[in-house]
Amino acid sequence: MAKYTMLLAEYLAKGGALPSSFALIEGFESAFIGRYCDHEIGFETDALFSIKLEAKADLIMQAYADRIAERAYYWAKVENPTKVYYEKATTNYDMGAQKVKTTELPFDSETADPNLINENDPYHNEDEREVRKEDNGETIDEVMRMLDFLNKDVTTLVEKCLNEFKTLFMAVY
Repeated sequence: MAKYTMLLAEYLAKGGALPSSFALIEGFESAFIGRYCDHEIGFETDALFSIKLEAKADLIMQAYADRIAERAYYWAKVENPTKVYYEKATTNYDMGAQKVKTTELPFDSETADPNLINENDPYHNEDEREVRKEDNGETIDEVMRMLDFLNKDVTTLVEKCLNEFKTLFMAVY
């Protein structure tokens, strides 16, 4: 058990440093100080706290920075969605003249000549339909689905990242 407690503000005033990985998220260092400046560090010595803080930051900061960057990327796509347009595509089938002979055999097989002859005139068949074309990238629907996935909960990513460090400080019961 600790013989004394130290606030984060005292730790920093004494020369303690925050992890360099905090720089991965813009403004995170000041948000961290603002959130935890009046919290007591949860370890016996400030050296042990420094090691644990650095280890925790190394584990989570890159993942949160990547997710924040991904969210910003898709927000930019919402502002400039990919154009989707339709063009007509026609499929042509040219069928030449066709002749079909059918022989139905009478009871007398000696006079078995074809008794049914069908002849079709040549014809041209066209199938016209709209084909969806799009430029490179995602459609607005795909971008909105990705943003829905990234924004599943109400809290901001920076706040969630700050909450990850809660275990390094003493809790008041």
